[in-house]
Amino acid sequence: MVSGAMRSTPGVSKGTGTAGPEAAPLAQAPLWRRGLRNGGVIGVLALAAILLLNGEELPGLGRILAELPAGVAISASVHLPQIVLTAMAWRALLPGGERPPIGAMSKLRWFRESANALLPAGALVGQAAAARLLARRGVPTDTAGATATVDLTMEAVSQFVFTLAGVGLLLAGSAEPALAGAAAVGLGLAAVGALAMLTAQRNLGPLERLLERLSRRWPALKPDWLRELQSAVLRLHADRLALASCVLWHGAAWALGAVEIMAVLALLGHPVSLADALVIESLAQALRNAGFMLPGALAVQEGAIIGAAALVGVPPSAALAAALVRRAREVCFALPGLLVWHRSETRSMSAPTPLPAAAKEQV
Repeated sequence: MVSGAMRSTPGVSKGTGTAGPEAAPLAQAPLWRRGLRNGGVIGVLALAAILLLNGEELPGLGRILAELPAGVAISASVHLPQIVLTAMAWRALLPGGERPPIGAMSKLRWFRESANALLPAGALVGQAAAARLLARRGVPTDTAGATATVDLTMEAVSQFVFTLAGVGLLLAGSAEPALAGAAAVGLGLAAVGALAMLTAQRNLGPLERLLERLSRRWPALKPDWLRELQSAVLRLHADRLALASCVLWHGAAWALGAVEIMAVLALLGHPVSLADALVIESLAQALRNAGFMLPGALAVQEGAIIGAAALVGVPPSAALAAALVRRAREVCFALPGLLVWHRSETRSMSAPTPLPAAAKEQV
């Protein structure tokens, strides 16, 4: 009965009681359909960027484009374990008796990445969706939301450590002021992101006051859920072992990203050492954060990879080709991810909601 009451009736506008197709003639398309459209746009823009920025090198780029399927295959083979590692990081934050299987957690992480790759503000959308699906697997709602939030924060913390390592390797190999400036920008972005998340989680006062004011006009916006979420988050902050495990799993995933860069550049005829690949990946991922509101940080990610690769002597054309390989892999993973996510949402909405134990006793 609960799930049936939550379903919207076709042709009925929520909150108005107005029926008929004219009540909402311009209803937005589902997220997964918009994701398909965004994926096509991303692919076209990435290809156009290569052709426009490297028109004088089209003969060499033709060879690179012919080799891209192999590059995408390499990128995908490295990224699959990355998904499992990041799923293990999230799973480490859950209490022992409430941890879903690794396969289920990897699937949720896949959904989250798919949203991040193809939807505007996808990191936030994917996080909320994955937490909701985790709660539907029987994990308490406050625990699901808190672990998803803290996992995102620990990912940012591990990225800061990873960027710090990349900056150290870069400065150890060169003392040029220009390199130091670029390294400082990347490290600063990583530090600001991690610090902002930690500060927001420990001080929700401004957001709580805003919700209290809004609840006077819209009573449904009660700040109680925010207090419950913060309490669960603070309990997680006190579990140092779980936090350390989460950071280590994410650190391993970041390191695999450097292996991907090294393998793809080697395929493209511009081999780099693992140390140089770590520099490229760490700084590119830190600079990519500037485009977190765009689907997949479109154009920002490409520019970040080109700029970071230039610091270790990789030509712009090869760096852009490597960025295209990563973009193609993201789209190949994200399009089916959005479709499967949509199917999971539909199934969970149609399945009967289990009653709590207390409710069963009353019945």
